[in-house]
Amino acid sequence: MNITRKCRSGLSSDELLALENRDRKESEELSKATYLEVNNSISLPGRQSGSVEWRAARSELGQADSLSCSSCPIRRCVDAHVSKIYDALSAILSHFCDNNIPNERIIEVFVTLRSLMQNLKDANFKSRRVTLDQKLQQIFEILPSAERLLSAISLKAELHTVGDPSVATDGNLIHTSLALPVALDAVDEILSNYKSNIFYTKGHQFPRGNRLCSGSVLASSEQLPIGIATAAFDGIRLSKWEEPDGAKGCWLMYKVHGGQTCELESYDLMSANDAPERDPMDWVLEGSTDQGSTWNTIDARSSVIFGSRFCRKSFTVDKRYKANVLRFRFLRGRESSANPRFQIGSIDFYGETHMA
Repeated sequence: MNITRKCRSGLSSDELLALENRDRKESEELSKATYLEVNNSISLPGRQSGSVEWRAARSELGQADSLSCSSCPIRRCVDAHVSKIYDALSAILSHFCDNNIPNERIIEVFVTLRSLMQNLKDANFKSRRVTLDQKLQQIFEILPSAERLLSAISLKAELHTVGDPSVATDGNLIHTSLALPVALDAVDEILSNYKSNIFYTKGHQFPRGNRLCSGSVLASSEQLPIGIATAAFDGIRLSKWEEPDGAKGCWLMYKVHGGQTCELESYDLMSANDAPERDPMDWVLEGSTDQGSTWNTIDARSSVIFGSRFCRKSFTVDKRYKANVLRFRFLRGRESSANPRFQIGSIDFYGETHMA
């Protein structure tokens, strides 16, 4: 898109308008051609031979198990850094709570941390380094969890070395580039909550520990290239999973990492950056212990309204089931009759994991 804009920079307004109209028509035609309506009246039996696990892994259980209706690949979530960042920030907030730190001081600390991370994000990719002023040095002295936060972003504090105290990359440059935007978004959300006097009840606070990570995801469909299913788990607010024809029904499956099972305690959903008519409204969350052959209902919600963009809602799970696969069946979007698309900004699962 940037290259296209540069190529068109010398054109007149009339020429630009004509090209934009052509682009829009092409996009609509491609969308219609790619996402053809599936005839759900056809029910195929799937492979009959082999174990359930073997057939489920190959999406060969038949259309009754909605896996075979997906045109998407199975994708792995690269989000261990998201859980580590949330754990570290949760520990910082717990420290403030345990010591009855005033809200004004908490806001001051997070504003300072945010400035540090923004400067690091803006610094040179290969030699990220920011000199610490007196305020930042004090934060690292009074907050034992601050260095834990840096470690989650692949950064290190150099407080007692020759020269000025600083924070620099620990050598994992790519990991730092992935993690810094996540930390910035999380700190921005914390600041927004404190400035707006929004405080969560226990078990619903953001951020919190025990976030599931590194699972595998499969969805009914996805919008390439920027609306893939794993975008809902990357910890970045501006990314999202978008289902081109999901307003009247779509699904997303999450397989727990490493053959483990989890006992889900709660989950968060966040609305995406735009188009509130595409928000989820009714859904069922299910769990399976046999790789998706049978399902138990864990939670169900209806008529949920997200009041703003990047609105996070937390939901406690009343029915505790051990599961190695979780599935959202989103039954309806906010304006499903007017808009065929569905989108969700982020999904976070929280619970205890166990070896199967």
